[in-house]
Amino acid sequence: MVADRRDWTTASFEEGREALKEWRDEHARRSEEVVELWEHVLSRSPSSLADELCTVYEQVCISALDCARTDLAHECINALHKRFPGSARVLRLQAMFYEARSQWKTAEGIYEKLIAADETNTAYRKRRIAMLIGQGKRLESIKALNEHLESFITDSEAWLQLSELYLAESDYARAAHAMEEVLLAAPTNSIYLRRLADIRYTQGGQEHLDIARAYYEQALKFSPQDLRALYGVVLSCNTLLATGRITGDKKKEYTATAASALQRIVERYESIEPDAINPEENSNIIEAVRSMEV
Repeated sequence: MVADRRDWTTASFEEGREALKEWRDEHARRSEEVVELWEHVLSRSPSSLADELCTVYEQVCISALDCARTDLAHECINALHKRFPGSARVLRLQAMFYEARSQWKTAEGIYEKLIAADETNTAYRKRRIAMLIGQGKRLESIKALNEHLESFITDSEAWLQLSELYLAESDYARAAHAMEEVLLAAPTNSIYLRRLADIRYTQGGQEHLDIARAYYEQALKFSPQDLRALYGVVLSCNTLLATGRITGDKKKEYTATAASALQRIVERYESIEPDAINPEENSNIIEAVRSMEV
């Protein structure tokens, strides 16, 4: 596994070929390295790639767009177009090329053509929505995502993106609903549980705060060392206690829950090795955490 950044300009042809294949298999987006390998190693003898050549052209094209190398991306697209004129995959790359150059109308026209030819392919629809987001058109993006989800209701990535857009619009109720749809597909994902808890906490009010506390605790079941979730439990309980509109039993429950979470936070900081953090800074953090106790 190629894990560290290295100078690929002196790599052998076979080393470069194997590296690109490995990154494709791992779905690794190592764009700068891909471009470097192509320009300094593989482009010297592209025919030696045999059946891999077109796959490599596509890989290099996407990496070049990531690196704002539209000149190189254009070369790859032209090479692919000569081999596969009218190919949907090549058209998608062309649309991405126009996106990179902010030629939005031209890109949109290509995506519309691709969607009309294959209405079941969600990738083209998502690229069109990503293009709206890239232009900062949040309301249009929200509308397009909702239309997309009417046909593809189980698309978790779309629900997640929709939640983020609603958050940007401070529409917390709809953002929470979208995150709940995400959790239906991944109910044990602690990050999603915590994100939904954050939204509920931000909404405020006793009902939402209690729901937030429950989601933070659920996140901790799947990720017991999650400091953000632990802090979330403490803040939710303390805010609920501050409302003064809770029963005696609930007051005891929230106090005990917050105290337990605080103790776990303190233990985490106390277990940090002295050379990993400034001792004085760590001591100040522990003192600040303890001051959160109601």
